[in-house]
Amino acid sequence: MNEITINSFIDYLSYVEKNYTRNHIFRGMNHLDYLLVPKIGREPYVARCQAESVVDDLQDMEEQIMNEFIKMSIPHMDLRNISSWDQWTIGQHHGLPTRFLDWTENPLIAAYFATENSNGNDVAVYVVDKTQFNSNTADVLDVFSLADEDDVVLYAPSYIHPRIIAQKGVFTVHKNPTVPLDKTKINDEFCTVDKLIIPNNIIKDFVNDLDWFGINRSFIYPGLEGLAYHLDYKAKGGI
Repeated sequence: MNEITINSFIDYLSYVEKNYTRNHIFRGMNHLDYLLVPKIGREPYVARCQAESVVDDLQDMEEQIMNEFIKMSIPHMDLRNISSWDQWTIGQHHGLPTRFLDWTENPLIAAYFATENSNGNDVAVYVVDKTQFNSNTADVLDVFSLADEDDVVLYAPSYIHPRIIAQKGVFTVHKNPTVPLDKTKINDEFCTVDKLIIPNNIIKDFVNDLDWFGINRSFIYPGLEGLAYHLDYKAKGGI
């Protein structure tokens, strides 16, 4: 993994502009030690599985959770007659453990997710070239029916949720969700990932500059909850 230390907000903008294109996608993470694995592949879920059948056990768990989500969400949103991919997208955005890993096409949004709630940590924005992945998911029935050669695919969801629109969201979908993306082979080579490290001592200024560009919680999370959180944050002197 290629690691680059960012020295300021302007340095971040300049590095992104010089080194990446619209073919790149970005993921912000508020701790340097976090791995590029989907939620279902993390420790609390893996710990419940048998060592010899982790991937199969996680799939069973994921399917059971999704079936319950579809059944119990009807009073709020009827998911029964939409595609499996849309069901998983909505579940992901509401916090279900899935094999989807969130990315964004907007580097400023990734920087927001990296610097939000950093808790004194250095943080990072990860960058990958999306052309590494197969993105032909239109003919794939569901997330468990990927082609044998596709360990990871790119999925660009329909604009079925305001957060997807605001966050310019896309997903990588992982056949084995326990393997970090940078340790996953794509066409017999490990996936190429850059790690842009944002040191803790510049995060406050970074957040202020992001807000100046209109990237704050009220933008990221459309609706009254996001707006109220942002205004409360400002009132406490956060920006």
